[in-house]
Amino acid sequence: MSQNAEKTRLEKFALEGYSLAITGNHIVLTDPIRDYALEKVSKIERFSDQILDVVVTLDVVKLAHVCTIDLMVKNFKIRAHASMDDIYSAIDKASARLMRLVKKYKSRLEEKHAIDPHFIDLKVNVFRPAEDNLKEINDEIEAENIRRQQEKYTFHQIVSKETHPLHLLTQQEAIMRMELSGDPFMIYKGEEDQKLKVIYRRKEDDHFGVIEIE
Repeated sequence: MSQNAEKTRLEKFALEGYSLAITGNHIVLTDPIRDYALEKVSKIERFSDQILDVVVTLDVVKLAHVCTIDLMVKNFKIRAHASMDDIYSAIDKASARLMRLVKKYKSRLEEKHAIDPHFIDLKVNVFRPAEDNLKEINDEIEAENIRRQQEKYTFHQIVSKETHPLHLLTQQEAIMRMELSGDPFMIYKGEEDQKLKVIYRRKEDDHFGVIEIE
């Protein structure tokens, strides 16, 4: 693809009201790779004026080539992720997954966006392990044992605070948001019973569980 063709395509995205970014981590982002990713993303079915921006992230993790596509729409994040032997196959697979998600939920998203969202701000605290005093640990303990001891006994501290909207959702809408975003959990208020709930992704089978907060 020529530079003029790429510029024309990016301008087309801008005219439709959203931006497109292609970034690379641990990989040389050559013109052929950029052109290929741009061509694939341009074929994804649109949400008309509901798209805010699209971010394509290409990475190499050990021997795997990874492509992650984040499609931001109003009040939604749709994420498709793929890991393959080469970067072109990863772009193909991530694009195909994103297209399936878009087609699967397009009508529901359009119906939901036609209604004003109901939400309130919810404070979310993020925790990480604090650094412990390793001098008290015997120098002869193997590194793996030190890591396990730290995970088991160290305290945690608040390192950041974020504000997230608390949406009023049906159970099916909560499941849809989880499938689209790929997030490990989400807090929402049930439209059916007005209860505060946490929906989370189960590690053992990748299905979802729901915790109701009394």
